[in-house]
Amino acid sequence: MLSAHARLTRYANGEVHHFLRDRGLLIKVPPSWRELHARGRTLQGAGVAREAVARRLGVDERRWEEIERACSVVVAPLGGMEVG
Repeated sequence: MLSAHARLTRYANGEVHHFLRDRGLLIKVPPSWRELHARGRTLQGAGVAREAVARRLGVDERRWEEIERACSVVVAPLGGMEVG
């Protein structure tokens, strides 16, 4: 069984992780843009050409570039945080 201190530490780490995930961007980005950005990154990871990503997402290329720029400026990287 976990001690009270261990449970509190685990809870606090999770809260910080979720805060940075949801609000860790340098500028406020609409949730719909964050969703499009995540979908676009998945497509790019699957090998879809950058120009084709916007078309697949149903946005014009200029909007996609704006979404990419807005979603790529973060306050703190999430990769190094451990939860649990």
